[in-house]
Amino acid sequence: MAMSSDEAEYMRRMADALRSGAKMLADVCPVCSSPLFEIKGQIWCLKCNKRVIRVSSEEEIEEAFTGITLNELVKTLTTKIEEVNIALKRAADPKEVKELIKTLIGLLKALELASNLRERFTEQE
Repeated sequence: MAMSSDEAEYMRRMADALRSGAKMLADVCPVCSSPLFEIKGQIWCLKCNKRVIRVSSEEEIEEAFTGITLNELVKTLTTKIEEVNIALKRAADPKEVKELIKTLIGLLKALELASNLRERFTEQE
């Protein structure tokens, strides 16, 4: 039976990781039950293609989610700023330009706050 393209991609990622010095761990992914790999000090599920964070207490779970949430927030705000910038380039109506600038200012302030929080949070770790 032939491998699906997803399975072949997963096998390629595993082989590449091992060749580049990754360690296959005894632990499995909590989502897909595939083996986890340690790559440059971080734990990854190569099947899900996502980073995995080990936690042993409720406090560590909260800290892990806070870091992940702040990273995702920064990415989301950056994407929204790009979208508003594109709309601003296309806008011709002065009222629309004014509204887009107000939105952009709000997004930039939110990005600055989120980035500062993320920095402070990562310094504490």
